[in-house]
Amino acid sequence: MPQIYESALLDNYAQQITQRVVFVGGALTLPGLFLALSGLVRYEMAYYGAIASGVLAAIVLLVIWWMWAGQPAQLEVQADQLVIRRKWWRATRIPFTQITAITRLPLTVEMRHVRWATNVGVFGYQGVFISKLYGRYQCLASDRDCLVAISRANGLLFVVSPFQPAVFVAAAREAISAKAP
Repeated sequence: MPQIYESALLDNYAQQITQRVVFVGGALTLPGLFLALSGLVRYEMAYYGAIASGVLAAIVLLVIWWMWAGQPAQLEVQADQLVIRRKWWRATRIPFTQITAITRLPLTVEMRHVRWATNVGVFGYQGVFISKLYGRYQCLASDRDCLVAISRANGLLFVVSPFQPAVFVAAAREAISAKAP
């Protein structure tokens, strides 16, 4: 029977970034709305302006939806692997045979890093990052105060953020030691 742990809620920084991107997407719909309400949309230049603002708003909406779909939702400690379930994307599985260590990162961890790919802030922190302290690491986290590092033998360091990091680390370590030959 897998042990299920909820992912941490978004931290303040991720909430602010998400709200700002949503605000920009909403603001992009206003020119088209105002042109339609004023009747000016029947003129060619205004029509194309309304279409352009609508397309930009749709792109922002698509990016927001894409980041929401990839947000981590649950972490499962199964008999032989860790599973990070996301909202709509496929789950990420890490077999215990690949895990060399699992530990909670301190709250004072150096958070200066460079995003290598995907997302930093909209609905959490997803993708590959580079830092001076850890090198390249993969992140599927939502709260920087609840970070847990999973060291893999044949891959990047993997960082997640369960709602109760200490309980998750203890359960994962227990399951890994029970699986060890």
